Amino acid sequence: MKIRKFAFLFFVFGLLFCIPAQAGITMRLIAVNPADSDKTVPIKVYLPLEVKPEDVLYKGDLEIAYDAQQGSYYVFGEYLLEPKEKLEKEIEIKDVWVIDPTQIAIMRQDAKAILDEFKKTDYYDRAKPLYDGVDNKLKEAEAMQDLSSVGPDYKISNYRNSLSLLNSAKADLVAAKTLLSEVAPKGLAKFTWKIILFIVIFLGILGAGFFFIWQHQIKLEAEQEPRE
Repeated sequence: MKIRKFAFLFFVFGLLFCIPAQAGITMRLIAVNPADSDKTVPIKVYLPLEVKPEDVLYKGDLEIAYDAQQGSYYVFGEYLLEPKEKLEKEIEIKDVWVIDPTQIAIMRQDAKAILDEFKKTDYYDRAKPLYDGVDNKLKEAEAMQDLSSVGPDYKISNYRNSLSLLNSAKADLVAAKTLLSEVAPKGLAKFTWKIILFIVIFLGILGAGFFFIWQHQIKLEAEQEPRE
């Protein structure tokens, strides 16, 4: 009896696979009632983390709910199956595992522009390896996105790896921009003018203070002079 129960759970939750579809990706759910009597079969299958309800193009009579602990949506339903009956359900999902190539192109342009600015400083040798690292990450992300012939499981995995590479490249660009703002000639000039302005304001306040003290001192001396 324990073996039958295990088989039932295996068929409900284990036989889940994907096949490419023209409008997206189709997930096929298969459940079997291994018992010798009618049985109500519960189906509950979690969707990939990136999938939202609006991304589900077709779900038949299945329902969608959100699991806060898992942090993802799932489809579920209950069906009365006869002995040894097999149930098949399909879910069609929009292909959301695609990175816009424009995003990569913009990041590559930003990296090139930053490197060009570093040529005007003494820190080009430090910036070049950082640029090469960003460029390599972008190329690797592009290569993963070009693997259109791989199966859905690999496609999702490549998408997540590509996102990780892009986030790392963005962090490198932020670090490069921060360094550039500190060493670029216009950055130094702006910093120098801030210092000069601060000194001028400080001297003005200091001079005004001395003026008021001097005026007060003259007034006290005038009051202390003996009257004729």
